[in-house]
Amino acid sequence: MRAFVTGATGFIGRCLVDRLVRDGDDVSALVRKDDHDLPATVRVAIGCVEDGREVLAQAMAGCDVVFHLAARVSFDPRSLTDLLRVNGDGTREVLAAARSASVPRTVVVSSACTIGLSDRPEKLLDENTPLDARLVDRNPYMRSKCAAEACAMEASRGGQWVVIVDPTTVFGAGDRTLNSGTLVRQVARAAVLPVPPGGSNVIDVDDVVDGLFAAAREGRSGKRYILGGANLRFGEILDSVASVVGRRPVMVPLPGLARLPMTVAAWVVQRLTGSRLITPQIVADTFAYKFFSSERAEAELGWRARRDFTSTLSSAWDYYRREGLITLQAGAAS
Repeated sequence: MRAFVTGATGFIGRCLVDRLVRDGDDVSALVRKDDHDLPATVRVAIGCVEDGREVLAQAMAGCDVVFHLAARVSFDPRSLTDLLRVNGDGTREVLAAARSASVPRTVVVSSACTIGLSDRPEKLLDENTPLDARLVDRNPYMRSKCAAEACAMEASRGGQWVVIVDPTTVFGAGDRTLNSGTLVRQVARAAVLPVPPGGSNVIDVDDVVDGLFAAAREGRSGKRYILGGANLRFGEILDSVASVVGRRPVMVPLPGLARLPMTVAAWVVQRLTGSRLITPQIVADTFAYKFFSSERAEAELGWRARRDFTSTLSSAWDYYRREGLITLQAGAAS
């Protein structure tokens, strides 16, 4: 197989590239800078998804499949214009390039955040869950990913073979920018840790990569596929992280009434630090449930998440420590 990968140096993208190389596939990758550390056998095109469809089409010529993972991640409302340009318009350019280069299949990697949230744990969300416009309005990243999915659906209606995959919260080795690793770092460093009442679906990065292959092989054009693992309350997630890290901060359960003051506090932190991951929207969402069903992916792709969450965390923790990305609080033992 000849594969073209955008976002090849990102968390999921790099794991995908490594798997393709191990399987003996012919890999081309789009990277923004020449100082990447991709395997030597990967053919590299320097650029970005906004460079235009002609440049992208030349780079992906002769490929059997495009895996489109390149995206900007930010939840800061001030980044909305840039998010829409990269995630929305960039996806349109990649899809147009794939058509121009006659690539038979394109897998667009989006996010389960486009599915939404629920207010109770027993309600599992799936690909048919109606979109809540209020969530889109307050979440710039969600809005940009919805725009990307709309581009993919439009291309599919026009006859192009395109599927969308929506991974949930991804953990595992290779998370060098500490997306999910931010939570692990908090457990490793904090003395006291608030525990919100909501929950999230968690999945191993290797299970996601398995899902990308399954989507390229078995997916139905124009369909979305949630790739999810275990639905866990935040208390359960933090307990698992503490067990793997080997230290346990004082965990303080938060009542639902704490949502407003915690959201205000997050607004202050974001304004002072410019954090892209601590925002009022993110904090508010921890009081809700991102519990998902992957039944469609299981039925149509023959895929299922197989890695245990504790094993996933152990792999991630070993990686963080080995790379010096997370250190324990002074005096703590690993």
